[in-house]
Amino acid sequence: MDTLSKSEIESALAARLPSDKITCTLHADSTLSAILSGPQTDHFAITGIVRAHYHGVEAIARLANEILRERVMSRQGMRSNRLQTSPDHTSSQEGKDR
Repeated sequence: MDTLSKSEIESALAARLPSDKITCTLHADSTLSAILSGPQTDHFAITGIVRAHYHGVEAIARLANEILRERVMSRQGMRSNRLQTSPDHTSSQEGKDR
């Protein structure tokens, strides 16, 4: 089965992820990078997508689900890092700025 082109992948992902603007880049090694630009300047990028693994409608649906899963995990990681910053760290930083 033929590998989808950049525009076919962008169109298929855009249909599955309607709140995002999808911009894909093809690389010389046949991998793909996708940047999802959501509402309110929410951006997410994923690289190293092996296009040969995604053929047909079902595969694009799987790719869209994988991208969404990665985005959620990334956001959860960012939140937990923010929550782990202790109040003492903030106080010590303020003291250094004086």
